Amino acid sequence: MNATQRLALATCVLTFALIVIGVIVRATGSGLGCPDWPLCHGGAVPPAHHHALIEFSHRFTASIVGFMVIGVAIMVWRNYGHVSALKWAAVLTVPLVGIQGLLGAITVVRELPPEIVATHLITAMIVLSFELFVFFGLMRVGAAERGEPRPQEYPKVAKVLLASLVYLVIVMWVGAYMTESGGATACTDWPTCNGLNILPGSDEHEIVHMAHRYLAGGFLIVLAVVMATVKRNTNERWTKPVVTFLGPLYALQVVVGAINVFLTFPDFLTVSHTAIATAIWIVLASTLILCYYRPVVTRRSDVRTRAEVPA
Repeated sequence: MNATQRLALATCVLTFALIVIGVIVRATGSGLGCPDWPLCHGGAVPPAHHHALIEFSHRFTASIVGFMVIGVAIMVWRNYGHVSALKWAAVLTVPLVGIQGLLGAITVVRELPPEIVATHLITAMIVLSFELFVFFGLMRVGAAERGEPRPQEYPKVAKVLLASLVYLVIVMWVGAYMTESGGATACTDWPTCNGLNILPGSDEHEIVHMAHRYLAGGFLIVLAVVMATVKRNTNERWTKPVVTFLGPLYALQVVVGAINVFLTFPDFLTVSHTAIATAIWIVLASTLILCYYRPVVTRRSDVRTRAEVPA
């Protein structure tokens, strides 16, 4: 990989870490560890209090990701400016990160409204998807410039994958809203709610909690369709990992969700639940990119520096 590809990959990895840190902030109740923004208790350095340190670690990591996203945009513009899709995807990621930062500020100023917290998580997924597109696009452009055969496009599979991501947005938004609004502990058993009740009571928290469960259960059908469609309609080296990973990831997610309920949402399992959901998102988004994006390389960039020569 060359320097641009490595930075793009590092940005994806750190963004995943940032999402996990954000869930740690939420799980530990540190969302208002720094009650002001962008400062923390009026200073640039947080006080030596664990909630403040946890919240500030999220802000600090977010700032690093922001600079990395800008760096990727500059390097892609400079070295891959002849590939329009990559160039504009890298550039558009910059304002998306800005919007994400604004949502973070609103979350703090308005003292953690659940709808903003949930939207903050979904925006992070969208940012991560743009970063994945840039990374995989760079890899495919590199292959094209080396004269490798142009990859096949799978529009039918791409449509199924896009629909699965839209469904996953709903599942994750409702789950994040449930957790932040206090509905996580509304149902004290699993898979039923407070006894043998399949349907929730009239309590709003129970309704949101069970809605998340129903949506998560329906996602099994969505994943089954995705895995069958990918297996039947593609014959690429990435096909087998997709079919292999999605099933176990979903099963693990269900188990962690159930144990969360029985153990009253310990921090480790709460973080793991969102981390696994993010991993499922990464698999689906990456597969969508691989099914859809076939770079059109009109010429080799004549502005590549020595640092851009693949190692």
